[in-house]
Amino acid sequence: MSSLSFLSYMNLSYNNFTGQIPMLCGLPLPRNCTEGKSLEKPKLNGGNKDDSMKDALYLGMGVGFAAGFWGICGSLFLNRAWRHTYFRLLSHVVDKLYVYVMLKLNHIRQIGAN
Repeated sequence: MSSLSFLSYMNLSYNNFTGQIPMLCGLPLPRNCTEGKSLEKPKLNGGNKDDSMKDALYLGMGVGFAAGFWGICGSLFLNRAWRHTYFRLLSHVVDKLYVYVMLKLNHIRQIGAN
């Protein structure tokens, strides 16, 4: 970060950085940089527990989604009667939605014509 010459403003509030603050030097600062020093990179404080909880949550969500998806799609794929019933229901819902939208559009057109 100390070598970023184009950076004019940076807000580092609300973070979990720990460690030694690197020495800032170089333009536009008046202090010259020394070549021999190595700067310690900041570390996250206590990030392991939070990261493992997030990883477990995402893993559980992924496994749950996959199990639910294949539970439904697999049963529709394997059971012909359920598959036909599902697509009949889906077709019926699409027909009802189409009729509802057309009735509303005709009603709006009739109001606009008056």
